[in-house]
Amino acid sequence: MTTNQFSPETYTGMPDGTQVPAPQLIKNARMLIVGYEADPEVLEAALPLGLEPHPNNLVQMNMYQVPSATQTSHLEPYTLTYLTVEVADHDSTAISEAQGELSVPGRFWVGYWNDSPQMQAFAREGGGIPSQAGSCEWAEDDGELVSTLSVNGEPVILTEASVGDDHIDTLTGHLHYYAHRQLPEPTGGHAQISELVEFPIPFVSELYEAEVNRIDFDFPEGSRAQQFAPTEPLSTPSILHGTVTFTYPQGRRIRDYIAEEG
Repeated sequence: MTTNQFSPETYTGMPDGTQVPAPQLIKNARMLIVGYEADPEVLEAALPLGLEPHPNNLVQMNMYQVPSATQTSHLEPYTLTYLTVEVADHDSTAISEAQGELSVPGRFWVGYWNDSPQMQAFAREGGGIPSQAGSCEWAEDDGELVSTLSVNGEPVILTEASVGDDHIDTLTGHLHYYAHRQLPEPTGGHAQISELVEFPIPFVSELYEAEVNRIDFDFPEGSRAQQFAPTEPLSTPSILHGTVTFTYPQGRRIRDYIAEEG
């Protein structure tokens, strides 16, 4: 569990780019969201005080693209890959056209790579999301999709999926996302701000066929992100492939760790 010890890996300074206010709207982003099983000890250690891993031991990985600024309210085009740990006792509700009402576990951001400096600043400074530079590329051929996250020009996550064009469901509702927002003291070493932030995100999604065949993690030695690789054999209990319209809302502080430690 982490509270006020400042982590330089999740805060690398303000990137270049103009900050924009929340909320922001993104329309019809094409996403591949994969819930895969990971090491439960890693998941527990990654969560801040007040959050516990969900018993399903899932990481939700989202790889997506927003190729046009006209799909946003006030953002540049960007690509994004993020990793979230599913957490217990913070469920939200979604409505599936095919299955009815569903409970969806909350999600805590542990990795977030974006190729827009504007978005990096917006996510990191405004919400405490651990945003770093990275680019997500998609290659699709005859129903086979390869999605690749590259950091510093090197591929670090590769996902292969079989996808189809048949519409299988419409899913709507809210998702609860969480971030540990930290800003450093000028002298370094400890956080000046250390708080748990909740983001209730409304969404509407049109879902299409998909089956994930492979997920490879190949981060450089010593990278924190490598520990969130799937366990073997690969298990993917949840897959969402489709277009999603959603907001980046204003976060709300639900715990102030510095005030609690007095």
